[in-house]
Amino acid sequence: MTHAAARVERVFWVACPVILFVVMFGHMTAIVFNALALMALGVLAAACSPNRPSVLHWPLVLPIAGWAGWSLASVAWSMYPMVSLHAWCDEVLYPLVSFWGFWLFGTQLRRPAPVVLVNWVACVALGAISAFNWGHLQPPTANTFPLHFYNRVGHTSTLAVFAMPLFAGFMMRLRWRVIGASGIVLCLFIGLATLNRFFWPAAAVTLLIALFPLYRRRLLLSVLVIAVVGAVSVGTLEFSARLRTAGAVPAVTQARDVVIDGHQVYVPGSLSAIGDTVSADTRPKLWAFYIGEAERHAWVGVGFGKPLPGIVYRSEVPASLLTVEPQALTHAHNLFINTWLQTGVIGVVLQTALLLCLIARFWRLRRVEPWLCAAGVALVAGMIAKNTTDDFMWQTTMLAFWAFAGLLLGCAEQVDASGGMAPETARRKSTVIGSEQRREAPTAELGE
Repeated sequence: MTHAAARVERVFWVACPVILFVVMFGHMTAIVFNALALMALGVLAAACSPNRPSVLHWPLVLPIAGWAGWSLASVAWSMYPMVSLHAWCDEVLYPLVSFWGFWLFGTQLRRPAPVVLVNWVACVALGAISAFNWGHLQPPTANTFPLHFYNRVGHTSTLAVFAMPLFAGFMMRLRWRVIGASGIVLCLFIGLATLNRFFWPAAAVTLLIALFPLYRRRLLLSVLVIAVVGAVSVGTLEFSARLRTAGAVPAVTQARDVVIDGHQVYVPGSLSAIGDTVSADTRPKLWAFYIGEAERHAWVGVGFGKPLPGIVYRSEVPASLLTVEPQALTHAHNLFINTWLQTGVIGVVLQTALLLCLIARFWRLRRVEPWLCAAGVALVAGMIAKNTTDDFMWQTTMLAFWAFAGLLLGCAEQVDASGGMAPETARRKSTVIGSEQRREAPTAELGE
């Protein structure tokens, strides 16, 4: 049984690199599901293997069981049970099984950087698509090759945020630093091409945390990095907003007041596009409406699934809101408000506990593997920042988040298990010690 389970676990070497590549693109559902099937086989084999720790000792078992169990239970009171069940598989079952699969893969991965290089190649292809179709990525997007495989701009910008911690965590060592830095630059370019306004705050949060080991002992450099990243983030947000509204409104270069949800706010002329974007944003109205509706089923929600609240509350949406925001029926444009609508206060508590437990799991490895620890925390923080004004945690985007988290955690815990040394370092040290012991051993006398 031991040898059979070990052989079956080899499917991770196929499934994980495939997912690392295809998750960055759209219209690859068949490949994703084939890789997920292999992943499930590997996880099942590991669960049955005596050489692996008991499933009860796998990471985040209790918070995962709580969140998965409650979200599945919400199918029972959903008005559309099949929609809820399908969404539960896409957003809970497949991603969390992949988290364990990538964690198992990471714990036995000797050289993770070449595997992460697969995702770097995907970002190169995605960057090429973005450059070649610059200015034509916003919907309606032509369904032609290679745009056929381009995910929606909101999801693509979110995936770019998720990929940055991978490059920072695995590829900022001396040998891979050029590849890692170029990967981060590629992600920033991909995010810029999407013209997604809230990519930049999320990217800033992600990079400030992920690169913390680089500047943590240099106070002056830390302040300089934060100031530069902040200035660049504001500048690129303004630039992105101007590109998005190019030709639609005349450029304004003088300082003025803008109205944001009924309040006048002073905005300098250099940031006029940001001011116009925020003042015209419909999210405060969406949040106000959906928060009011969520109070009707405050504790248990209306059933799991992103489309459920829009379907259930369709007749309650004011016509004036639909006029200014045709997408009001899709979702509430906030990760935690959506969770509250679907699974109630209990669901929000369980989901928050799961994310906090993931951060805590990374945090305890901060002295052993600071780069991977910072990357894991950055992944969670970037995800929350990106989904504060929208909710892109759906299907492959949710799969990417939990897959990347599992890989980072598995590799970090492998370093912890090897005594705080990277696998290559530990292997070189054991080789040197063995050679020295052989040299120092007394020569045997003839006849002994």
